[in-house]
Amino acid sequence: MAKDGDRRPLAPDPGAPDGDGPGAGKAAGDPAQEKEAARRLVYRRLREGGAARFPFPIEGRIPNFKGAERAAARLRELELYRRARALKVNPDTPQLPVRAMALADGKTLYMPTPRLRGAFLRIRPEDVPRGEERRAAQLSKAAAYGRFVPLEELAPEAAPIDLVVVGAVAVTRDGARAGKGEGYADYEYALLRELGHPELPVVTTVHPLQLVDRLPVDPHDLSVDVIVTPDAVIETRTPYPKPRGIRWDAVTEDDLEAMPVLRELRALRWERMTVPDVLAPGLEVVFVGLNPGRASATAGHHFAGPNNLFWRLLHEAGFVPRVLRPEEDRLLLRWGVGVTNVVPRATRGEADLGWDELAAGGAALRAKMARYRPRLVVLLGKQVYRAYAGLARTARVDWGLQPRESVAGVREFVAPNPSSRSTVPYAERLRLFEEARAWLRGN
Repeated sequence: MAKDGDRRPLAPDPGAPDGDGPGAGKAAGDPAQEKEAARRLVYRRLREGGAARFPFPIEGRIPNFKGAERAAARLRELELYRRARALKVNPDTPQLPVRAMALADGKTLYMPTPRLRGAFLRIRPEDVPRGEERRAAQLSKAAAYGRFVPLEELAPEAAPIDLVVVGAVAVTRDGARAGKGEGYADYEYALLRELGHPELPVVTTVHPLQLVDRLPVDPHDLSVDVIVTPDAVIETRTPYPKPRGIRWDAVTEDDLEAMPVLRELRALRWERMTVPDVLAPGLEVVFVGLNPGRASATAGHHFAGPNNLFWRLLHEAGFVPRVLRPEEDRLLLRWGVGVTNVVPRATRGEADLGWDELAAGGAALRAKMARYRPRLVVLLGKQVYRAYAGLARTARVDWGLQPRESVAGVREFVAPNPSSRSTVPYAERLRLFEEARAWLRGN
């Protein structure tokens, strides 16, 4: 679950339809542009229909609407709301009546920080004096009544959330939803699933003018089960599956910087994380590690341990013009360098890997190298090489260029693991990296 072209606000497309007819909300078949056209349509409807309400301008936000209090009151009539003990509600203005109502009804409120810059805020009804529910539900005042909870306290055993209420800019009767275009509601729901929550029912409160005929649905999009307007309840019976977790392969370093809670989640669930390969067809060289350690799994980048020597060795041996940071690992492709691992599973160390897993990883690695066809593959560790070459786990292996080719046309080279725990002196490790570099220059 992660962002795509719809995650960033798009400039208005002057060629996109903006009417109420059959073409409304459609823009040249591009899902992101179709959603943006639907947003513009809804914003125009609300303005021209006199249904928009402070804050202004409504564009670029979840629009507040006249009748938001009536929509909240109608939500109160639903069984799924009445039986809920705790709700996760977005912090936008049109859902303020829902948040205040939940506190008044004795329910625990979880409110994500705007743009997921921090943790969720939990407000318990017993901590809100009677009559102050609306004040406590206001984004600017809420922190005085609740506390920010770490991710461990958002696990289902500690935070039994029963219902999710989200805002929307546009929504269809079958539950497709478009928010502001930045994907935070999708991330928030996926985060709860990552922490072990079951699939939770999702409700949105909107004005009838926010209903549109159709919206494209991306794999990460959060669909809604119930739409509540000031005058109606629409059960969507949505056919669109909800996110089951974060799509970590699509999370960028910018995302992790912008939403530190994602980095916290990676650290909490590091053993379930993988590190994306840095590969492309026809590279000069591919370096192969054993498997991601805790630091790399947490960071989502190769050789991220604070004392790992890989990046220094790579630079000093002449493969790259400067010492790269782990989060810059994708830049390696510029210089014809790739990185992967024998085993994608993260562990604390080599002792947590059995030989059967290593051998299976070696077979998969051979297939990968046959597909990408680098000139040279550098196996960082003798056990890594044994797995790649299909050797016995105790077979004799020497450092340096190997006489055989496990994949026809791809030469193989063995160098020590760059971990600071290796007993091989740094000078010897650098000599071998330089030897691999010299072979590439001479062949």
